[in-house]
Amino acid sequence: MRRRAGDKWIGLVVVGSVALSSGCVFGGDGNDDAASGEPSTSEHQLRVPSDGDLDDGCGEASATDAADLAADRTIARCESGAPEAVPLARPATLRVGISAPTEDLAPVLLAAHFDEFAEENLTVELVELPDPEALYAALGTGEVDVVAGDLDAPFFDLVHDGAGVRLALGGAIARRANDVTSPQPGLWLRNDQLTEPERFSDLENAHFAIADGIADAVAASVTAVIRQDDLSLNEVRIDLASGAEAAEMLHDGRVSGAWLDEPAWRSVQDNARFRLVATLPASESIGGIVFSRRLVDHEGDRAVGLAFTRAVVRTVNTYLADDYQQDDEVVAALAEETGLSVEDVQATPPWLFDWELRAATTERLQSTFVQLGAVIYEEEIPERDIVDRTLYRDAVAQVQG
Repeated sequence: MRRRAGDKWIGLVVVGSVALSSGCVFGGDGNDDAASGEPSTSEHQLRVPSDGDLDDGCGEASATDAADLAADRTIARCESGAPEAVPLARPATLRVGISAPTEDLAPVLLAAHFDEFAEENLTVELVELPDPEALYAALGTGEVDVVAGDLDAPFFDLVHDGAGVRLALGGAIARRANDVTSPQPGLWLRNDQLTEPERFSDLENAHFAIADGIADAVAASVTAVIRQDDLSLNEVRIDLASGAEAAEMLHDGRVSGAWLDEPAWRSVQDNARFRLVATLPASESIGGIVFSRRLVDHEGDRAVGLAFTRAVVRTVNTYLADDYQQDDEVVAALAEETGLSVEDVQATPPWLFDWELRAATTERLQSTFVQLGAVIYEEEIPERDIVDRTLYRDAVAQVQG
């Protein structure tokens, strides 16, 4: 049974170092990191190809080297409207599980809103399951066919159980990752909890609010910061809270730190009592889109999985290629789909969306989960048993060919 972190101290000892991807505040210029297989932590910005750099359809800019982890790398893009829809011969319906309709899931939300799924002869039904265990359990039982969201520990447990699910598409990347001077989602601390600015050992036994505790995908980013002072999440007390509740707990002094997602971090951004110490990773997403076995199996319904992939990739290229907040139609659609106001959508930095998957992301996340005891196994699962890059490669190759 998975060890879950509740409102209690988890007294495990973590042995060894953790090689992680994170939005930490240390690192070099990115070149050595990329060469060594570790993600860059430079403060350079990810780049998006300009229209002039794009070929008709999906050309050279539509595929990048998965091993490139530089924080100033160029993200894959096709021209707007590509790849062109190839409607299925027979209509199909997919149920897509999500925790909530949030802006970081914009490629799925807008593909439905702008009828990009319908162009592929697909009907997509969104199923909201806030708890990650329930969400991935539903994928394992076939209640949903796809999960879009963070790669929390229950995803890896499902892979370990032999369900045959595969991570097939990437997700959202923070536009200002590593820049802790720019308010954004991340780990926010009360300044009065540290005797010195970087003395994280002061936080031993302190309370942290994290939505899913040590099983949360953000555990990697949090651990990468506090480990600088030989502290791990197994040496603090974790309260399972997120959003407005986590922000309120931080304001009230009930926790020393909290991981605040959008838009909860806005409630602390101008308050001198708090500071941002960790962000999401600089060059890769800790989320993505996971397919059931049948959608990646050539003897199953892979054509349906490919149609879903085309619609998502086309949505990114058409509506979310770069700063989508400059497009009133897109902002209005996001407000409608997320239930936020237009002003709230525009009050936070726009995400960058990457349909590709970086090399070894799943191994870096697992390294944290295994050492914290967040998963039910002890030996990391190799990437080849978790990731399937063929669907998005085939989607753009159809145009290239």
